[in-house]
Amino acid sequence: MSEPSAGPAIHEVFIYLCVRGGDAAIRFYTRVFGARETMRLQGPDGRVGHAELRLGPVTLMLADEHPEVGVLSPLAFGGTGSRVHLHVDDVDFLARRAVEAGAAVVYGPADQPHGERQCRLRDPFGHEWLLGHPIGQPAPPDEIRRRYEEQAPE
Repeated sequence: MSEPSAGPAIHEVFIYLCVRGGDAAIRFYTRVFGARETMRLQGPDGRVGHAELRLGPVTLMLADEHPEVGVLSPLAFGGTGSRVHLHVDDVDFLARRAVEAGAAVVYGPADQPHGERQCRLRDPFGHEWLLGHPIGQPAPPDEIRRRYEEQAPE
């Protein structure tokens, strides 16, 4: 791996989601993940222009779709190119709560060879969430690689 070039330091990383239905998304993330809304800017048309939610130690930002300026949610193109991975205390509990609130199960909670119990969900706004918690002691990278290669499709 090459060394990063010298330059300004990165101090924080924010997850910024575009959603169709900002008010509903804020209610979903609050109910399911225990997020706490800290800021909201709402336009005269009722769309959320910008909102901030505290999600554990992270600030989750979101805005409604604004197709007139090219801001589209995953629902606009039928997929998502990213996932948000949350480490939680109880994957099974949180998965049930998310499904009750309208999330779809991509794959249900299961113990994974890399040492996490995980599931993957798609929220009603098209975003995918990977929920996980550790099981046992963390495996070293070489052991994770070996397990992965044993299970990888040909």
